Amino acid sequence: MGATKRGCPSHSEQPMQLKPPGSPYRCSGCREVGFGRSYHCENKNCGYILHEECATAVSFAFHRFFPRSHFELYEEAPGHRVRYCDACGKDVLGFVYHCSSTGYDLHPCCLKMKDSISDEEGLVSLQLCQKVPSKCVKCKHRNVVDGIRGWSYVSSDSGGSCCYHVWCVKQLILENLNKGYFSREIGMSESESESEREYSQLAVRSMDMVRSRRSTRRSGTMKKYTKIAVLVFKLVFSAVFGNPITAIASLVEALVSD
Repeated sequence: MGATKRGCPSHSEQPMQLKPPGSPYRCSGCREVGFGRSYHCENKNCGYILHEECATAVSFAFHRFFPRSHFELYEEAPGHRVRYCDACGKDVLGFVYHCSSTGYDLHPCCLKMKDSISDEEGLVSLQLCQKVPSKCVKCKHRNVVDGIRGWSYVSSDSGGSCCYHVWCVKQLILENLNKGYFSREIGMSESESESEREYSQLAVRSMDMVRSRRSTRRSGTMKKYTKIAVLVFKLVFSAVFGNPITAIASLVEALVSD
């Protein structure tokens, strides 16, 4: 596998190796959770791991939402106060892009979130927005917390625009991660079946976040919006955390076909 640009500080003589998506992990750089591809230190006694975005982060960057900002990568937040990411609203605990003139901060993964995402069939298309046209479907607010607007993925349909805070998606996954709904290892078929039930429960509890505001009692129409709902869940999850792990992808496909 290819070597990363940023190495392990304790074993700089060894290149870090790119690994495919798998179990959830905590990035040693930005301290955020990840599910997608990651770089690992080759030393078997070292647990240093980086998001692909953190491992290959450039020293200077820009973002279209902050045209007056010139971001520089820091390995820890500058200054003496608690800083938060202006994209997701969560605290900065490690690697961060900071602009000294405007004061804005962005997690490396948030900086690289896609401007737009859509499914292969073209049923769902979401745009990353700084200013939202309506309240978040999950938290029912425009701001993630007082004074922090946060970015959102916005889906437009004939019923109006539906917004999904990046912060709410992160919070939803973290809460369920802490409850054990993402098994790190799946062994025998019985354990695999149990894990799939856990993923199913997660998806069911998540439906409030991805459900269309339009409701109906007709089963055919409800099935259509259920399909769209799980597609939204899959797309937003992928945009925020990287490609979903196999079990989640399989779960979404199973729910769509029900």
